[in-house]
Amino acid sequence: MSRDEQIIDGYIITFASSHFALKAEKKIKTQKLTEQIKLISAPRTISSECGFCLLVEDYDSSDLFEKLTEMNVNFNQIYTRTIIDGVKNYAKTS
Repeated sequence: MSRDEQIIDGYIITFASSHFALKAEKKIKTQKLTEQIKLISAPRTISSECGFCLLVEDYDSSDLFEKLTEMNVNFNQIYTRTIIDGVKNYAKTS
């Protein structure tokens, strides 16, 4: 792997409150959007109003925003999580 190569490791979804984060986790699991979802503490480099976020792994992000919107999930932002030279980096999706 070259020094500049990036590996997408997952997607981070942030919320305005822990209530929204817990509700979203339940909806996503109930509707089986993906099995690879975890409620985690928000990384320090990401501003999250509630301190919690969801980590979604092994999912194609091309329709993640649309799926969450269809499910009426109230979220703030979606970030990609990449690993560059062993360091986790976060970037807002469009």
